[in-house]
Amino acid sequence: MSNAQHSTFSNVSILHHPLFPINYEVLIKVLRITNSILTISVIMAKLLVLSLSLCFLLFGSCFAFRDQQPQQNECQFERLNALEPDNRVESEGGLIETWNPTNRQFRCAGFALSRATLQRNSLRRPFYSNAPQEIFIQQGNGYFGMVFPGCPETFEEPRESEQGEGRRFRDSHQKVNRFREGDIIAVPTGVAFWMYNDQETPVIAISLTDMSSHQNQLDQMPRRFYLAGNHEQEFLLYQKQQVRGKEEQESEGSNIFSGFKRDFLEDALNVNRHIVDRLQGRNEDEEKGAIVKVKGGLSIISPPERQPRHQSRSRQDEERWQPRPHKSRREEEDDEKHSRHHDQGGSRWKQDNGLEETVCSAKYRENIGSSSSPDIYNPQAGRIKTVTSLDLPILRWIKLSAEHGSLHKNAIFVPHYNLNANSAIYALRGRAWLQVVNCNGNTVFDGELEAGRVLIVPQNFAVAAKALSDKFQYVSFKTNDRAAIARLAGSSSTLNGMPLDVLAATFNLERNDARQLKNNNPFKFLVPPRESERRAVA
Repeated sequence: MSNAQHSTFSNVSILHHPLFPINYEVLIKVLRITNSILTISVIMAKLLVLSLSLCFLLFGSCFAFRDQQPQQNECQFERLNALEPDNRVESEGGLIETWNPTNRQFRCAGFALSRATLQRNSLRRPFYSNAPQEIFIQQGNGYFGMVFPGCPETFEEPRESEQGEGRRFRDSHQKVNRFREGDIIAVPTGVAFWMYNDQETPVIAISLTDMSSHQNQLDQMPRRFYLAGNHEQEFLLYQKQQVRGKEEQESEGSNIFSGFKRDFLEDALNVNRHIVDRLQGRNEDEEKGAIVKVKGGLSIISPPERQPRHQSRSRQDEERWQPRPHKSRREEEDDEKHSRHHDQGGSRWKQDNGLEETVCSAKYRENIGSSSSPDIYNPQAGRIKTVTSLDLPILRWIKLSAEHGSLHKNAIFVPHYNLNANSAIYALRGRAWLQVVNCNGNTVFDGELEAGRVLIVPQNFAVAAKALSDKFQYVSFKTNDRAAIARLAGSSSTLNGMPLDVLAATFNLERNDARQLKNNNPFKFLVPPRESERRAVA
């Protein structure tokens, strides 16, 4: 290389970046000695690749927050607590109670929990959320609806005009569903949802919102976006606590239309100012709240109930209680025309076969209450019913599942753990003694779980339960659409699956003792009370 070439290269300007504290003058001198322009090109290319790699690492650290995973050691519990709601928002037609989502146990599990009570002829105003929901109907019957963007209004009410000009439609709307006690309802992210109680018995609905879902692109705080009213949404209290000391919005609570200018809404909806004022909740009493009374009740277009036919099918449903891969349980007659078709390789839900044939006609609910056919049953111990995406395919979308259980007094649910999910055990009725053990072998919960309280059990933490009342009932929400459990005791358990000599060597037992460990409990899930306990109860 000539002196002119050396001089020219010496004047090349290279940007210095703080991430790369490289002495380029020294590097150039070394390259001059190598007398190779090719070497310079290769090294500079490697430096470019290195810089791009570091940039991706830097950006990746920001994008990692999208995963909504618990922080390190967030789930290292030395003690768990059975929690009650700590916030109560009353309305004219009922109330909504919430658990603090910033509680460490809820942060670990990645979900929020609330409980709504609706009186007769009360409507929970439409709202949508920033994460998917799973709602269990603890008590009562009524109607619910969801509005999916792009789906047609398939429920229509025709009438003949008085002038005989032909058929006109008084109203049309998207599908309306009937719910009953024991139902699980799946509500996808961002879909407007409402529910209505048309019966004397108050409706009690327990709602889990999965804040760790990949569909939640906001933070871990649950948000309710109400379409109507002038009230405080139920989780706003916790948001205020998090932003304390920061600038807060002027209004404490209102609906999604309230932030738009009147003129804008008048033009967008082509309505007068009076209607816009009602839409924005202006001058509305805040005490009306999220649950309002409907004078005279609602007039809803819905198919008539065919109760006798439903009852005649109960025996047939009993015979089909066992879930099968790639098949859902037989649906109720009102949903038969919307049932999903299954192919040999899987269901059409996994294929893009048109919006109306998938989302719009999907089934959103499944009954897992005591009246349904159980998946696990022992007449002396109790029953368990589960719902996964194999039974209700929409759960594959929201990545949640649930379990309902009923235990007789002194019956035991053997020690077990969730392989692939966190769970929230909510006591519906009675009380039970629960024990939970963490990865260090420490007991993190050893106490009673009473009706109305919830216990968070993180993934792989072992749990066992013994009913203390005549009938203990619970519902367990799980953060996986195909949640599975592994049992640590009983027939077909983890211990039963090991060779006898492995058990003997593992626990330092004689072969006879190891044989007893494997074979003495013939029950798989639920262990009936001992004979002495049954006599005492009788």
